[in-house]
Amino acid sequence: MLTDKGKISSAQLAFMIFPAILATSILSVPSMTMHFAGHDMWISPLIGAVVGLAVIGISFGLHRLYPGQTIMRSSTQIAGWWGGKAIGFIFLLYLPHLTGLIIREYGEFIASNALPRTPLFVVMGTMVLVCAINVRLGIEVVGRTSQVFVSILVILMCLIFILLIGELHLGELLPFLENGIVPIFKGAVAPAAWFSEYIVLAFLLPYLDGKKNPARTMMFSLVLTTGAMIVTNLFCLFLLGDLTDSFAFPFMIAARYITIADFLQHIEAVVIGIWIFGIFVKISVFLYIFATSTAEWFGLDNYKPLVFPLAFLCMVFAYWLASDGLGVAGLVSASANVYTMSVLLVLPAMIYGLALLKNMFKRTPKDGKKA
Repeated sequence: MLTDKGKISSAQLAFMIFPAILATSILSVPSMTMHFAGHDMWISPLIGAVVGLAVIGISFGLHRLYPGQTIMRSSTQIAGWWGGKAIGFIFLLYLPHLTGLIIREYGEFIASNALPRTPLFVVMGTMVLVCAINVRLGIEVVGRTSQVFVSILVILMCLIFILLIGELHLGELLPFLENGIVPIFKGAVAPAAWFSEYIVLAFLLPYLDGKKNPARTMMFSLVLTTGAMIVTNLFCLFLLGDLTDSFAFPFMIAARYITIADFLQHIEAVVIGIWIFGIFVKISVFLYIFATSTAEWFGLDNYKPLVFPLAFLCMVFAYWLASDGLGVAGLVSASANVYTMSVLLVLPAMIYGLALLKNMFKRTPKDGKKA
């Protein structure tokens, strides 16, 4: 039983997922891929997108076998009541951890680049408050605000890229495959972790209105997200070269290169705007999934009374995760990427594999002949 009777279109779902993947990765991925892949860093997101493709396939596979049910609810039918509750409990432990990390990343970035004298609690708390209000209004409101904010986000990103064209040094693309293919695969781990967040489909597909083919829309979303990540990596490489992995947020540093005459400067404020719009949607999406999943796990009919308490819990996790900005940077590491994919890729893959086996045995009579 769905905890929200609202419906969204496949386009709105794509608008919700685009910043859910790109909002945090656009600032962190360039330095992480440069560290491993060097000048071939732009290829790593293309390889990492394979994980996104796999997760999309798993999400639609579960939706096909158990239409109208989220992965939280279908797990109880696949693995039994106790097994399904155990799987759901893993998600309920992971979601505040992930959402808290997103909130803390936002707070550290804004505090260090825009509001250094503002208490971190105020920076994070105001964002979480407006996201909680957005989530409490329902999936339709989350979808519509995503449409508006992502449209602005895309326009601002294109503005940044256009203004940076004159500063690019295409020679940084060489040497090509200097150290072989292995470093590229190592660099692909970080983007792959972000692409695994496409598992939000397994929680949100039941809320689609069903008017259009969502699979085609999600594939277009994957192509667009991959392209944006590749272009971001290329621009950072062409501007910063080998120094890309020296900065925590190389895209922010790249924006500071923009100076046109004496009237267009400090364009890094646009990057902060991109970050705020993207993070608003991302926190809203994951907080919505956390609230509705908690309601489903406890068998509640309404998720809305849970939104503000769970938002506060995510704030608590944001402080528990790390004591300072360096601690937050340590959480976005190779081991953290493996941890993320274990929950968002491996666990859903096991659920889907078990569902396929169960469905296969249901169709096979006791005499061994297929029905």
